Amino acid sequence: MLYDSEFVHNLLPQKAPFAFVDEVLELQKGDESAADETLRNPKIIAVLHMTGKEAFFAGHFPQNPVMPGVIQIESMAQAATLLTQLAKEKESAGRRPAFIGVENCKFRAAVVPPADLTIVVEMIAARRTLFKYSGKIFQGETLVCEAEFSAAMIK
Repeated sequence: MLYDSEFVHNLLPQKAPFAFVDEVLELQKGDESAADETLRNPKIIAVLHMTGKEAFFAGHFPQNPVMPGVIQIESMAQAATLLTQLAKEKESAGRRPAFIGVENCKFRAAVVPPADLTIVVEMIAARRTLFKYSGKIFQGETLVCEAEFSAAMIK
């Protein structure tokens, strides 16, 4: 683990019960001059430990709990926030994210608690304080959600 839950929850602007990233396993800040294309874009691998006791499960199919898709997207957005704060410190200093679009979102499998979700987000474009990301969530080896989304860092 690279960053523990205390570090993550202190850095994230979202707080409990609306914080949906618990740890950061890997962070690649990106190197535009790298010969290896996979090292050029900033990338983060984070984890959400879902117990089944989260507040949203009380009303989202209580007899058959399933993680809502919007919270899956939010968890990718929060991982992207961490990525931007850590890899683009200058552009994000004193700012917070405002997500401005979600594209090509696909829900591949139901997310049923308890589960440790692996959230992988890559920054695929950056222009000043505007960023575009590609995200995926895995439950074990199973891809459960993927999307592209964009954000502006605002004051």
